[in-house]
Amino acid sequence: MAKHVITLTRIWQTAESTISTYEVSGSKIKGYFLERPGPDTMESGKRKRIPEGSYYIKWHNSNIPTVKPYNPVPQVFNATVPQSRYILIHNGNYPRNTDGCLLIGSSKGIDFVGGSVQKLKELKEYILKEGIDNFSINIKSCYSDCK
Repeated sequence: MAKHVITLTRIWQTAESTISTYEVSGSKIKGYFLERPGPDTMESGKRKRIPEGSYYIKWHNSNIPTVKPYNPVPQVFNATVPQSRYILIHNGNYPRNTDGCLLIGSSKGIDFVGGSVQKLKELKEYILKEGIDNFSINIKSCYSDCK
């Protein structure tokens, strides 16, 4: 059982993107994630978001030129979304910056998250301090009337 859970709640969606809030248990870290639009899929190469559920995370060194300076970055996977899908938490601002990964940010707009690099550094620092094996991520949707 993970000591720290990154809870991602999908709240806003457009034809171009899905934006979620997130918070990390045991910390004051919170912000936004931008993902590709739905529908959810487990298949690679579809440029869509991953399904709701619980995921493990591990470190991954990305070859994406804009992500490479911030390696390693967290990689998200579970029994139905394999590591070979390469779903990463990384910097980026717009839907065009992701093929299915979670773009982290401190602010949001329509099809946009801002403050991405700083938020990635903040999350990575906390994960490094606490140990990546102590983290999991839980993704849920709440597009209307959530408590």
